[in-house]
Amino acid sequence: MTVWARLSAMAAALFLAACAPEPRAPDLNTLYDSAAAFETQDRRPVISIPGTLGSRLVDRDSGIVIWGGASGLSVDPDMPENARRIALPIGSGGESLRVLRDGVRTDGVLRVARASVLGIPLELDIYRGVISTLIAGGFDFRETREEEIMERDVNLDSFEFPYDWRRDIVEAAHDLDYFISRKTNQVMEERRRVFGPEAEPVKFDLIAHSMGGLVTRYYLMYGDADLPEDGSLPEVTWAGAKHVGRVVFIAPPNTGSVLAFENLVNGKTLGPFQPTYAPAILGTHVSTYQLFPRDRHMRVRIAGSEEPVSIFDLANWERYGWGLLNPGQDALLQILMPEEATAEGRHERAKRHLGKILKRAEQFQRAVDRPVTIPEDLDLYLVVGGGFETPAEVEYDPETGRVEITKLEEGDGVVLRASSLLDERQDGNYTLSLRSPLSYRSVLLLPEEHVDITKSPVFGDNLLFWLLEAQRSGDQLVRPGRLSVAGVPSEGRAATSPPADK
Repeated sequence: MTVWARLSAMAAALFLAACAPEPRAPDLNTLYDSAAAFETQDRRPVISIPGTLGSRLVDRDSGIVIWGGASGLSVDPDMPENARRIALPIGSGGESLRVLRDGVRTDGVLRVARASVLGIPLELDIYRGVISTLIAGGFDFRETREEEIMERDVNLDSFEFPYDWRRDIVEAAHDLDYFISRKTNQVMEERRRVFGPEAEPVKFDLIAHSMGGLVTRYYLMYGDADLPEDGSLPEVTWAGAKHVGRVVFIAPPNTGSVLAFENLVNGKTLGPFQPTYAPAILGTHVSTYQLFPRDRHMRVRIAGSEEPVSIFDLANWERYGWGLLNPGQDALLQILMPEEATAEGRHERAKRHLGKILKRAEQFQRAVDRPVTIPEDLDLYLVVGGGFETPAEVEYDPETGRVEITKLEEGDGVVLRASSLLDERQDGNYTLSLRSPLSYRSVLLLPEEHVDITKSPVFGDNLLFWLLEAQRSGDQLVRPGRLSVAGVPSEGRAATSPPADK
């Protein structure tokens, strides 16, 4: 072919490409119109489980919305009474974290976040995108009060599970177990009314975003079993999975995030002109420690050292003055522990409390990281966000007392791709196939930000297909057996790391 002929061909190709129509976003209402109108017992009710900050929190005594209010995202933590409301109680002795209760309750899932910048009100979608998608699939996601739920005209095919995201993730899993038990009774009563004695037992499909995925994973594996006090692990019974058909995990921090540690040392602000939460307040939130990156992945270092440092070692928190043990936080600790008369007393009490939190966080991570074989009738789907430089490694500088981000990797801006995949190759030992203690029926990789994933029409299309049209119980695409992420059959697959706990 001559040069002229090649140039002509290239010009023609460019012309045709310029004339090609852009793909349109999927019209979910049209695509799933038939499915939305289809009434059958095979259509499983759905429970939506939010992530960190995704549930509205209210102070019982005052009625003040401390998180997710209509006039602002948060109360001002600089006010002593609000600091005490936002923080969890700090124990004084050997009591368990579970008994340390305050007067805060949940008040629904945060569909929309409202804030004010320089007096200008702003409204941001949080979980409204997921709800809109489910409504297009025929799911009725009205915010229904509990006292109305047994009325005959209430649709019992969709629910939202709010939980106190400050507290232990295991507690949230226990609350989810109770929630599903109640909803099972309610749905079964309605099914018996409609279908009579032929009503089939109910199973739920779960949609879990971010930390909600960790709540869900613990619930599936252990049901309402607690972490043993001796530091061992509970037996994997898949007690929760008995009530679940399929789960869609959205951007779960399966191996944590360095941002959890960075927030506990530096404090956290939600943006310009928004409140700042001091390390001592965040340091009382048990779940934050359970979101730490794994020590085995070597994500945290001290400035001037090439060796990683353990962030589960209480001695390091004492040595470097991190979080609750930062001497500069004593004025706030005095607000949180007014009965403690001295700085020394407050420090020792905070140290004992922190020790309990760190031990439980490390135990929780071992519990959810152990290699497992997924039950054959449980279908797991994973959605991973990407396209954003995401904090991957941090370094603590003893001179400045601050944590600095030193490395960025592929992720959704909050959670690394490797974390969502529970990719054990983060230990530096690369293999061609993904090394993970978990396997999924399907993985969707989307170039979307951590929260914006839920607003993506491509995500919405996949979500409704998985919930409504995809074949169940391992019959889709391959038979027999299911494929893991790496394309290895899930049955009998030997997970090489982390090591199994006895």
